[in-house]
Amino acid sequence: MATSVPAVTRRLIKKLQNVVADDVRITVNQGLQFRFVKEEHLPYLYQTLSEENLGLPGFSSPADVTGCPGTDTCNLGISNSTYAALVLGNVVDEEYPQLLKDKELSVKISGCMNSCGQHSLASIGFHGSSMKVKNRVMPALQVMIGGGVIGDGYGRAGEKVLKVPAKRAPEVLRLVLNDYLKNKNGEEKFIDYSARQAENYYYQLLKPVADVSNAKEEEYLDWGHSETFVTEIGVGECAGVMIDLVATLIFEAEEKLANSETCLKNKAFADSIYHAYAAQICIAKGLLLRHEVQCNTHIGILNDFDKTFTAAGLYASTTSFKEQTLRINENPPTEDFAADYLLQAKNFFAFGKENIKRDNKH
Repeated sequence: MATSVPAVTRRLIKKLQNVVADDVRITVNQGLQFRFVKEEHLPYLYQTLSEENLGLPGFSSPADVTGCPGTDTCNLGISNSTYAALVLGNVVDEEYPQLLKDKELSVKISGCMNSCGQHSLASIGFHGSSMKVKNRVMPALQVMIGGGVIGDGYGRAGEKVLKVPAKRAPEVLRLVLNDYLKNKNGEEKFIDYSARQAENYYYQLLKPVADVSNAKEEEYLDWGHSETFVTEIGVGECAGVMIDLVATLIFEAEEKLANSETCLKNKAFADSIYHAYAAQICIAKGLLLRHEVQCNTHIGILNDFDKTFTAAGLYASTTSFKEQTLRINENPPTEDFAADYLLQAKNFFAFGKENIKRDNKH
């Protein structure tokens, strides 16, 4: 019987809490980053991960496929990208063991074109789609080739090649990998190999896979599904849906305020201050998004909030939200400052939530 993710998480927290920092991070390729691990604790860390089947080779390789939730939970998803990612990862793991140490070659998949699975930046990328075959709708995947990091801060988006039935994704992967391994020059990276191919190269290579003249009945079913494939569009969970993102930011801010209060009670003043700071950043970003101001960096959020709200008289609690928030850089993490800073964060949260609530009524 498969073990649930929450159960595994709780066991890892219990076993690792004394050897890793308490702010475990999720990386851009959906890995877990354990910070500040001492060298002498590495064998224990590896042993613990292996006990939970998390110590297998192939991290950040083509076998470690990045994917979005797809139709499992997102209503914008067209294809079951989660299941397809597992299938593609198994192909590499079982058939291409020589690639398990290749950190340059990546495979990524999104359930729709929104790129939450980062398919456009993959060596071999897929995104969910559909195709009409014999007056029926078939789940499909758009194939993209050649994306990735070039170096010196530059990257390359993959080129759209063609659309294939979703069930044929493993065949696409095998053809592209076999072609690369057979024809590359020495240690040539895939991003360089794919870049030097003619414009029509991958289309001709994969064209036979896209031929649906003899489509099988099973190809009308998506990965992991037993019912007929139907395309439906609803409210999704990705950043393309503004109202959901703002609601998520409010929830995150509430959670961070609760964490701040708990840390304050436990005399962890520096942690309390940090959580209160993060809560204010979340609310400020939510308010800016409602005003169609796109921002990602913390300093950008602080500057844009002052420009959009403070300078316009929409936020009158201070003459500079940026200076008010960055007081953390000027004060030591004492109990008095932590309590005062938490109160500031709570007041700002109340202001933000009321503004968003008022906007929703209009």
